[in-house]
Amino acid sequence: MLSSRQQAYLDAMDIGVWNLRKAASNDTDSEVVASRFLLKLGPGSGGVLLICARDSDSDGRLANDINRALGLSPVWAWPDDSDEGVDLAHAVEENLFTTVAFFGAEMASQIFEGELPANQNSAKLVLLPSMQDIQNQAGARRALWTTLCKSGLVPTTCEP
Repeated sequence: MLSSRQQAYLDAMDIGVWNLRKAASNDTDSEVVASRFLLKLGPGSGGVLLICARDSDSDGRLANDINRALGLSPVWAWPDDSDEGVDLAHAVEENLFTTVAFFGAEMASQIFEGELPANQNSAKLVLLPSMQDIQNQAGARRALWTTLCKSGLVPTTCEP
């Protein structure tokens, strides 16, 4: 059985793998809804996209701490209604993101109009606490670390 990361890479390379079928669900609906939400992509590299509420969330001390915890330089993004904005589905396909993390349930619900699906195209979707909550609440920081560990975003063995 393939890990979700391996499956995401194979999907991104358009290599088909036999899997059990899943029942038709809201995944296609969520892709359509997500495609109407435009993002501005910031600098970064690799297969991780972090979506925050505003551009200032991506360049502060907290964002730098998150980058160091991840051990990489992820691409940060935020909502952008201008002509230069890209939709999430296109960003995932174009940049081969294998993981997309959303800071805050409100952000995710704006994009998907409901419950966050498990995947968007070839990318695994992860819900994180909002940047404001992480900044102000110790419980949100613990939840962030737990989610980063469980999702495989942190490359080392995690301890509480």
